[in-house]
Amino acid sequence: MKPCLPEGWQESIASRARFILDASGNNSEGEKNWFNLVQEISSNKNGLYYTWLAVTGCYPDKFEFQEFVSEEKIYGLSHSVQNLLEKRSKEAETANYLGAIELFNPRYNHVVDVTHTYVNPFLTGIQRVVFGITDGAESISTCIWVGEAGIIREQDIRKMGVAEETLNVLSWRIRLVHFLHAQVPKFEKSQFGTRFRNILLPLARRIKHLLIAKDDSKQLAVFGDEKLSNLLILNSVITIPEITATLRHVYLYECILENEIVPVQIILYDFIPFFHAWTVHLQNRAQLSSYIRLVFLSSRIVSISSLVHEQAKLITQAFKLERPEWSSRAQEFSYLPLPSGLKPSFSGEFQKQKNLVVMAGSLEPRKNHMQFLSAVELLEKDGLRVKARILGSAGWENEHILKKIHNLQKIGIDVERIGNISDSEMRKLIAESQLLLQISEAEGFGLPIAEALALGTKVVVSNIRPLNEWKDDRVSVVQLGDIEQLKNKISYVLRNPESEGQFSTQEITWDDWQRLLFREKTTL
Repeated sequence: MKPCLPEGWQESIASRARFILDASGNNSEGEKNWFNLVQEISSNKNGLYYTWLAVTGCYPDKFEFQEFVSEEKIYGLSHSVQNLLEKRSKEAETANYLGAIELFNPRYNHVVDVTHTYVNPFLTGIQRVVFGITDGAESISTCIWVGEAGIIREQDIRKMGVAEETLNVLSWRIRLVHFLHAQVPKFEKSQFGTRFRNILLPLARRIKHLLIAKDDSKQLAVFGDEKLSNLLILNSVITIPEITATLRHVYLYECILENEIVPVQIILYDFIPFFHAWTVHLQNRAQLSSYIRLVFLSSRIVSISSLVHEQAKLITQAFKLERPEWSSRAQEFSYLPLPSGLKPSFSGEFQKQKNLVVMAGSLEPRKNHMQFLSAVELLEKDGLRVKARILGSAGWENEHILKKIHNLQKIGIDVERIGNISDSEMRKLIAESQLLLQISEAEGFGLPIAEALALGTKVVVSNIRPLNEWKDDRVSVVQLGDIEQLKNKISYVLRNPESEGQFSTQEITWDDWQRLLFREKTTL
């Protein structure tokens, strides 16, 4: 295909190049054409990276940049830039970017990537952490990667589901994704519904991805002389508070980290997703395996528990032994336990339901729902009615769990999974329950524990780190797999019910987290 460079492409490249030079403190003097300005950028620190940005208007992923650097070493800057222009001009979309993209500085130099949270239909524990560290934080810019073009923009986020007007922040396509997700639990009321859901799930995922892609395309559409914005991260520090949205975004960050473009800090929840990728989420192997490289290469790892903190140090140290060229990279390790992701309740706000017990966790094997369901079944045989509610998303490898739920429902036991609910609905369920269970076989922290205590509800946890490290007289420990012991603990609580919650004071707040991430002096 013959290259088709857009009208005004030289002026656009020159404008981006001058913007980069000004931001780097190298004001270009005199009249210079676009290539002279690009040459000047290339001689600066990380020059070839910002040369790519000046020429294309977009950020490169690691593969694109490796090819560009290799060509520049062999053939020189002029040839490599010309070749880059020819490649980008062959595709209509990337050709448009050559002439349409303008660079802007973020309002604040501390940039927080909230891409995944922006398109996530319902709040998970991680999304509640993202809101916790950004809500009310001073001097940060929350940003999203738009599609997979290498374009990053500022994007305000608000807690979805807290108030109706918050949905106006989102486009109709993203709101439709939220609505479709809300329908999923309705199919799980029966075994037939579950089978029907499993048949529809692949189609639903394709529709979801199509809607998100259409939303991205709309944001990147160029009409006439319109311009697109892309943030210049030259003097920034980036915080990644969640697993990146796509594999392409991982590659964009790998390029930033491998070439030490700007400091990047990552909030590390646990290593469980990486190990599960190899056994459960086969389609996510590439993304999660690449994401762990971001952890290894990041300037700072902020863990959510002492256990994850210790694991991060050990695993990154072992990794650097295999890659000696990275052993000299400075890396900082910090950790701080999480406060409640839900707003604490106050005295008199909720009245507790006599027999309500909730269990936190998506339907997946390690969350250990079967021990809970078996204990509920034994309690029913003992004549103690339990209103059992499981709070969590659909998860995976859960057919045996759903089958157990359906079998209990058939014999009249009051058990139900409630997924895809708002913060306010989750607060009410936890605050009105007599007991919350988090009896997982593996966890990084246990955010529901903090939330239950802040809402005045007792907690039972499994005997694993870090769950068994909670120091609170309203938290008790049960042995994994001991159904009888769990039954007895639930029975004791329900036979001695509370009418109102008794609240535990939060020693750590989200302000402490914001201070740790954004205001403390660090080596970043």
